[in-house]
Amino acid sequence: MTEKILAFQALTPAQTRELADQDVTVVPASEWQSATEISIIFGWSRQHGLAVLQNPANQVEWIQTVSAGIDYLPLDWIREHHIQVTNASGAYSGAIAESTLGYLLYFLRGFNEAIKNQAGHFWQQPARSDLDVLANQKVVIYGTGSIGQAIANLLNGFGNYPFGVNRSGHGVTGFQGAVAMQDDADLVKDADIIINAMPATAETTHYFNEAYFNQLNGLRIFVNVGRGKSVDEQALMHALLYQNVLHAALDVFENEPLPKDSKLWNYPNVLITPHQTGFAPDNALPIFDYLRDNVESFVQDGSLHVNVADVSRGY
Repeated sequence: MTEKILAFQALTPAQTRELADQDVTVVPASEWQSATEISIIFGWSRQHGLAVLQNPANQVEWIQTVSAGIDYLPLDWIREHHIQVTNASGAYSGAIAESTLGYLLYFLRGFNEAIKNQAGHFWQQPARSDLDVLANQKVVIYGTGSIGQAIANLLNGFGNYPFGVNRSGHGVTGFQGAVAMQDDADLVKDADIIINAMPATAETTHYFNEAYFNQLNGLRIFVNVGRGKSVDEQALMHALLYQNVLHAALDVFENEPLPKDSKLWNYPNVLITPHQTGFAPDNALPIFDYLRDNVESFVQDGSLHVNVADVSRGY
């Protein structure tokens, strides 16, 4: 039986032909309403995706996302109907890691102040003690998966070996140590830099809240490249105001686009980017590789082997 893929994420003609060689028919997103016998969804539509799943003319067995996170999917419905989900974990990690290093250097090397001074044509050298290097920072990365490991790998090149925080406290290559989330208090109390790269789950929602920030005392940089829901933005603004946190670099937010009236825009010690850290020209290439490799096994026996997500955990 020929499998049908509904491609909410566009495929090139060459990719479509490659899938056809595996006895798979690609249905374009424009035909979502009239499509029948869909067994695979590539990408997702927040507007139409659930309707496709619920259409009795379809028998969707597998969704391949084009994102690392899967929290935006109707996970309860998917779990109840035993639909498999594979994600794009790894495709964006390199770009996110480089962006994160850019954030850190921006603040550590004083570029934030230099930009302000340049705008006023003002020559003002910082005190030597105001600048520092990555090798001297105690870095804690929340989330030791693909993104966290990519960040750690780049930090290692600067002579920095970060600590990790994950669900179980298991060790990971590139980190000098790791602790479980419930055991992080002693680790973060003297940290210089904290980076959030965790997925969105019930356990991580507002993990970085008022109680969390209150345990910090002059954290040099807080970075969020994970999920916006992980951070209580009111609590972060309070921490920035009272210098529990000195600087923040934020790429993701609870509500996106970040509302124009958000006070975060006005904080001089905050760098805001519009959910862009994973962008790079070639990101789509590995995602198609994930799809193609999984299609091969799925057509043969219904199994999936690349980037299989745990729907019950939400990542």
